[in-house]
Amino acid sequence: MAIQGASSSSLSSFTRWWTYDVFLSFRGEDTRQNFTAHLHQALDQKKINTYIDYKLPRGEEISEELLKAIESSRISIVILSKNYASSTWCLDELVKMLECKKIKQQKVLPVFYDVNPTEVRHQREGFGKALAKLKERFNDESKVERWKATLIEVAGLSGFTLGDRTEPEVIQEIVREVLRLVKRKYLNDVAKHPAGMESRVQDVHNKLKSVGVNETRILGIYGIGGIGKTNLAKEIYNTFIDQFENCCFLENLRETSKREYGLIQLQEKLLCEILGDSSLKVRNVDEGIGLIKEMLWSKKVLLVLDDLDQSVKVKTLLGGCDWFGLGSIVIITTRDEHLLTSNNVHLRYKVKELDHDEALQLFCWNAFQNKNPNHDFVELTEDVLRYAGGLPLALMVLGSNLYGRDIHYWRSALEKYKTIPHNDIHQKLRISYDDLDEFEKNIFLDIACFFTKEQKEYVTKVLDGCDFFATSGIEVLVDKSLITIDEWGTLIMHDLLRDMGREIVRQESLEEPEKRSRLWFHEDVRHVFEETKGTNKIQGILIEFPKQELIDLNPETFSEMRTLRIFINCNARFSKGPNYLSNELRVLDWHSYPSHSFPQNFHGKKLVILKMDGCFIKGLGEGLKNCLKLTTIKFSKCKFLTKIPDVSGLQTLNRLDIEYCNNLVEVHQSIGFLDKLVKLSIVYCQSLTSFPSSLKLSSLDILILSYCERLQKFPEIESEMKCLTYVKLEHMTAIKELPSSIGNLSSLRELQISNCYKIRYIPNSIRQLKHLQCLILEGCLDDQSQYPLPSSTVELFLSYTPPMDSIMFPKLDLSGTAFYSTLEVLDLSGSNIVVILPEWIRGFILLRLLQLCHCEQLKEILELPPNISMVNARGCISLKSFPEVSNMFEFNTSSHKVCSINLSGCQKMLVNPLRFEEYVEDLDEDCELIFAGNKIPDLDYHCKLKKTRNSYLCDEINVDLVYSDEIKGFIACVVVLSDPSQSLPFLQAHALPEEATT
Repeated sequence: MAIQGASSSSLSSFTRWWTYDVFLSFRGEDTRQNFTAHLHQALDQKKINTYIDYKLPRGEEISEELLKAIESSRISIVILSKNYASSTWCLDELVKMLECKKIKQQKVLPVFYDVNPTEVRHQREGFGKALAKLKERFNDESKVERWKATLIEVAGLSGFTLGDRTEPEVIQEIVREVLRLVKRKYLNDVAKHPAGMESRVQDVHNKLKSVGVNETRILGIYGIGGIGKTNLAKEIYNTFIDQFENCCFLENLRETSKREYGLIQLQEKLLCEILGDSSLKVRNVDEGIGLIKEMLWSKKVLLVLDDLDQSVKVKTLLGGCDWFGLGSIVIITTRDEHLLTSNNVHLRYKVKELDHDEALQLFCWNAFQNKNPNHDFVELTEDVLRYAGGLPLALMVLGSNLYGRDIHYWRSALEKYKTIPHNDIHQKLRISYDDLDEFEKNIFLDIACFFTKEQKEYVTKVLDGCDFFATSGIEVLVDKSLITIDEWGTLIMHDLLRDMGREIVRQESLEEPEKRSRLWFHEDVRHVFEETKGTNKIQGILIEFPKQELIDLNPETFSEMRTLRIFINCNARFSKGPNYLSNELRVLDWHSYPSHSFPQNFHGKKLVILKMDGCFIKGLGEGLKNCLKLTTIKFSKCKFLTKIPDVSGLQTLNRLDIEYCNNLVEVHQSIGFLDKLVKLSIVYCQSLTSFPSSLKLSSLDILILSYCERLQKFPEIESEMKCLTYVKLEHMTAIKELPSSIGNLSSLRELQISNCYKIRYIPNSIRQLKHLQCLILEGCLDDQSQYPLPSSTVELFLSYTPPMDSIMFPKLDLSGTAFYSTLEVLDLSGSNIVVILPEWIRGFILLRLLQLCHCEQLKEILELPPNISMVNARGCISLKSFPEVSNMFEFNTSSHKVCSINLSGCQKMLVNPLRFEEYVEDLDEDCELIFAGNKIPDLDYHCKLKKTRNSYLCDEINVDLVYSDEIKGFIACVVVLSDPSQSLPFLQAHALPEEATT
């Protein structure tokens, strides 16, 4: 640790060298009963280990013990009173103290008690008289001179004088200085091998810096159990302790608070640690609150509340968080992010898992007592890292357990851990689970057993269907760091948390899997089905074999599973179909369902999800009419399915996906009138001829019709469909036109029509699509086609891939269109009619990307829009003239600079890359130029190229930065073979401004 390392190093040295924090040197007759006694008491109250002469063991020679005590003390406090110099014992102590100061860097603090430093320095008044007597008493003049020199030296040290202050004021100042020097409250039990800690400490410091240092800063550190929250808090505490007089680290709050009088003990510790009074007692919680408020009011404190949960009311320790003085820092560690929200802790830091290198380092120190694995254990070490998933607790526990074991033990232990988690890890992680209510526990176990890496929306539907109150329950699991939700809405559960949940289920019945609530291990599943072990205990089953296997099913097995809620079969084949299905089912997801129909008993009134993949089902008949809670239907590769029946009763259905059902002929008209339907996708149903003639789907967002080659008509849009944003028609080769009612798709943002070769007409009503951002017309327009364009189009894609040579790309003229002001992306790739880029291209004032890939007839690019930033002319084999590139790599039509031009494959285009070097002079962002060529331009490069078998490697670039203020930027150039089958390479020059490299 960079931040903590120095302090931990000095602390370890402190531990080795010093027996005492402070040695007190004083003249007994002057101060023993007053100032020294009071100072000793104040130091003791602050738990500063202080040596005073009455601690000498009886019967031992005093002088030797005193010398040892001085040598073993971190700090010596010298109370220089009027008669101090009259004691040879005191003077010898002083000589020894200054000797230790030189040799052992001991700190000496002089206190001038009723004397002036000048009296000591110049030996005046009592000091002069005392030394004169000693000179007469001793014949050893050198000893007296040494005493004099010592007094002169100590008088020159920074110390404390009473002046006109009271003794208590001076004593408190001394105590504060001693506390600062001895750092008594440093936490020693921090991570022994703090892998990854330095960056996390720095992250927290940066967060704290975001708030003014004169404000009270409250930071919440949260994350799953075993992630290292407490160790991080200790490291942070140690880095700040020098800045605070009042510090306290309250550890294990959750555990302590559950004991009898636990909360009172925490209040007492907080008061005693900060006030330094170990005798202080609290009689009850309310009294403790009052004492904290009264006695800590406005004090600047450093306080850590470790492992806080809902059982500890924050107000019992912090009050309103405004009791402490400005500049205070309060750090809370917790597994529950909502606890931070409920206490208005807005400054937060989530502790993340260790990355691979950090995890490797931590594990190796525990498993090998080295930073690298032993040679024979490299692969097994990687297996452990994958299993532990960056969780520090698991890495340390497993490393310690495997330390010193042979390779056979390692292999056996790892196999065991994959089935039964290590108990130390399991118990630590289970703490968060035990705090959940019954609904939340069911949600957690269902996710752990069945739904990791599934979409939150999907899982919420299922669990709401189970009456588990999923929306709030999932939020609680997120708050407690039991799951996370990524940016795509996927539920992520750490593998060890998943294993912890599955172990909880396994322990429901260790020997008889049929008596567990959930089954997921394929051998347990096979045992239940093949041995007819179905029971009412089983609520959910996930079947996922390492590879597809056959289960010899006894059809009666399902009849005993009357409480089955979830059945998901990923890859098993069943020898027979079931003769019974539970009507408690919420999920029926069955790959290769072996029967032509559902069992007669099954009505599916509670069914939420129906997915059938590669099934033998022929018809649904009346099977769906009672599925009133169904939200999702998906049929995939159901080769015997011919018809989707009347679904008018499925008023909760919001997703219908049908794909690769090659014999599907009819989709019932009722599909077009489902108010809750959000997505309708029918793909690769090549026999489909009957589809709803009209659509009135008020909630529909996505409509996809793809490779349904016999469907001849796109449906009418009966009324305005305000939710539909995306329509895709792909390879619908029998459709000839779109209806004029397409204008009712008022919120449409993207319309993609690809390879619909017979479409000849796009109606004028397309102009009504005011929100259309992307229009893709790919390979679907012949020379008779008409296509008015909407005024709001942001992206126009007119790529043409003709099925035969006789069809030509239509002539394109956008000069009369009204979207000059909005078009941002124009893609004319593949067009063979563009020879000279027309002048009207300048009218697109917001155009940023121009795609001209493989416009093989394009010869000249003379004009460009004013704000263009990227031009891709890759594969324009006829292109000869692009003047702006050849001259200055910038465009005379505007002061705006282009950051990327791709001319790869433009073999007739001549580029002068030396002008590229001049362009760097005015560069304010990185840019690139790719062009055809066969050698690197003759520029003044600062690196060497090494040729290897198939490539060049660049050595470290060494640049003299003595005149770094004159550097404008950097240019890199590389030869790349775009296609190994081609002999013509192209070159890429890349320039970076100076700021981009610092």
